[in-house]
Amino acid sequence: MSIAFGGIVAFLFRGMNLFVSLGLLILCSNQLTKDELGTFVLGLTVVGIVNAATGGLTAATGFQVSSRRRLPGLAFSSGGIIGAGLGVVAILVGLTVGAVFAGEAHRESVAVGFACAAVIMASVLAGTLLGRESFVRYNFALVLPPLFSLILIAIAFFGFDKKSPDIALEMYALGQWLAIITLVLVSSKVILEGFGADRAVMNQILRFAAVAGVASGISYLNYRADLFLVDHFKGKEAVGTYSLAVYLGESVWQVSGSLTLATYARLGSCTRSEALALTTRVMRHTVFLIAGLCVVLFFTADIIQELLFPKQDGMAAALRFLLPGVLLYSLAQSYSGFYTWQRGMPWVSAVVAGSGLIIDMILAVILVPRMGINGAALASAIAYSTAIIGGLVVFVRTEHLSPWQIFRFSRADVDDYRSLLGRVRGRLGYSGH
Repeated sequence: MSIAFGGIVAFLFRGMNLFVSLGLLILCSNQLTKDELGTFVLGLTVVGIVNAATGGLTAATGFQVSSRRRLPGLAFSSGGIIGAGLGVVAILVGLTVGAVFAGEAHRESVAVGFACAAVIMASVLAGTLLGRESFVRYNFALVLPPLFSLILIAIAFFGFDKKSPDIALEMYALGQWLAIITLVLVSSKVILEGFGADRAVMNQILRFAAVAGVASGISYLNYRADLFLVDHFKGKEAVGTYSLAVYLGESVWQVSGSLTLATYARLGSCTRSEALALTTRVMRHTVFLIAGLCVVLFFTADIIQELLFPKQDGMAAALRFLLPGVLLYSLAQSYSGFYTWQRGMPWVSAVVAGSGLIIDMILAVILVPRMGINGAALASAIAYSTAIIGGLVVFVRTEHLSPWQIFRFSRADVDDYRSLLGRVRGRLGYSGH
């Protein structure tokens, strides 16, 4: 399948997720005060950290299905036991933290705990579907949770006039669980194939997930940890504004993620040389497409702020500081896919992301007090760039490649787009004359 075509198919689904998440942010940024938005964002950040850390379950479960040739039901049930245990821990932590606070803070902590449990279980289901190459169901696993959460938050805000961060987080958690129940019912045929836990498979998933989870968690912290420094130095109003800039910058990664997603199962089953060729092709497409999107965002940042986030002054400037790093770090997903799915070495991605995290934190401590959210954005951009350039140097040397093999477009790359245009014209009934 053409990388361009497969990537665009995946992007159609991820694009839906992008617009749903954007709708959620627009809704909350316009209905909550700046402080309340900051509180809501920090709650989602905690959920995101847990989601990223347990994203290793996605990789581990998918690896069992695609590379180890386990039956989907066996992988799902074995990973599901681990996920259920972690989910119970997340809920207990939320209840424990909530017991320390009263009022809205109590409800926020409990809601975050239940939301964390939901995303953990979703990780296992998503990995099973991805390893099985059930791309439609997998993409619905990305879209339905935020969609259900958005609908419930809108009902609470407008139907019951309940507008507060604790209500928003509770509706967010409820939406996540309703989505999981729906997805399990829709995917029952897949996840029941060979259903039954196996201790050896559980141990393999646990070991792989622990390493991959560290990699995913560090990667997420690499572009989220500075939110807590912004909160410390500049307060929750600044957190809300900066989080919107980060979200818009990261939105272009839906493209690079879609390209990589189209290759995951193939990376796990092909030879190392084939995987290298596939990975470098994805990197070339990524740079080409992301560069165009970053240019558009750079020049339209003020318009986006005025139209979508009129209360969030300074968001456009922070977004512009982020974009150069966003462009370079878009290569991290294909880089991570190669080492995780082909080499079975997810720790390599953790090293790259960890390096970026350390650089980001050091620079943010220096720059945020002086430059505010622009300092946080600049620190992130430098960290992104430094980390991925270092990772690419290692990739080139260990795999005996030249930089030209990664970034030089070939006839096959151009043919990808010709094939895509041909498919589009064929679907539209255009003869090409």
